[in-house]
Amino acid sequence: MPQITFLLPDGGTQTLEAGDAPTVMHLAIRHDLPGMPAECGGQLACATCMVDVPEDWRGRVPEASPDERDMIEDRIGSLPEGRRLCCQIAVTPALDGLVVRIPERQG
Repeated sequence: MPQITFLLPDGGTQTLEAGDAPTVMHLAIRHDLPGMPAECGGQLACATCMVDVPEDWRGRVPEASPDERDMIEDRIGSLPEGRRLCCQIAVTPALDGLVVRIPERQG
């Protein structure tokens, strides 16, 4: 079962077993992680589930779609390297050990 580590806005960390969570966002909201409002529930409609994927994981996480990139850029005015909407990151065995950082603000 994949484990995902979240670097929290307050500097803490939380490592969670993915279980049956279909996406990284679902895992975060099931555990009520701070800084993760995920207002649309994973419909790619709000850009309130942003995370930063560290450089060493970027090649293993599937690329963002054009819609996802546009949503982030529209929300914050730029597209920082590694910034993703975690509702668009499916949990798979290949992501066991993934680390993501929840930014201080969601835009």
